[in-house]
Amino acid sequence: MIEHQVDQGSASWFALRAKIPTASEFHRVMTPARRKPAEARWKYAIEIIAARLLNWQKESLDNIEHIEAGKASEPLAVAQLEFSTGIKTRPVGFLTTDDGRFGASPDRLTVPTGLGTIEIKCPTVPTHLGYLYYGHDDAYRCQVQGQLLVAEADKATFYSYHERMPPYMSESGRDTIFMTDLFASLEQFSDELLGMEERARTLGLFQKYDEISPPIDLVADAVASKADADAELEAWLDIAR
Repeated sequence: MIEHQVDQGSASWFALRAKIPTASEFHRVMTPARRKPAEARWKYAIEIIAARLLNWQKESLDNIEHIEAGKASEPLAVAQLEFSTGIKTRPVGFLTTDDGRFGASPDRLTVPTGLGTIEIKCPTVPTHLGYLYYGHDDAYRCQVQGQLLVAEADKATFYSYHERMPPYMSESGRDTIFMTDLFASLEQFSDELLGMEERARTLGLFQKYDEISPPIDLVADAVASKADADAELEAWLDIAR
């Protein structure tokens, strides 16, 4: 495992995770139920190739206020988790396998490193209540086992926090059969990515965008651009009048 010392949510973090398969998207590489390569991997592959060749990024601007609110609640969730369980944790940047082909960014790692990964959620009321009633979706299985694979850890803790409800916590160990199938699918996908990138480079010149930015910066840029455009329009209207 290689730990890249970047802040989660920073431009450097987004740039790292945009250009390789990362655990939160592993369900697009392998279907968790059938444990076979997913058809959705082709769309994901195109996104990664676009990031590599153009610095293109998927615009993750939906629900940005909720995402920011979740981040604000995360320290409270971590404090509650550590107090109630006695688990000691530390922040983590971005993790990759030794060869740099696959990545993961759990919210925390246990101390000492190597024992476990921590995934913190601070969701909406119905989502958290759904976790309490039904547990969390099987779609997280690829992410959880993927984090254990990349982090070389033994146990994954999924912890959901809401200030008005009891916490929800689930722990998972290494599922060696599932992990073997996941690793095989990731290896196949990584080879497919290389072939697609080589083919794309033969098609002509790709002119990169500016460096990848955090979505919150994209929101600010969009707001500023709209304000500039509105001001320019008003100026022209004043002249026309």
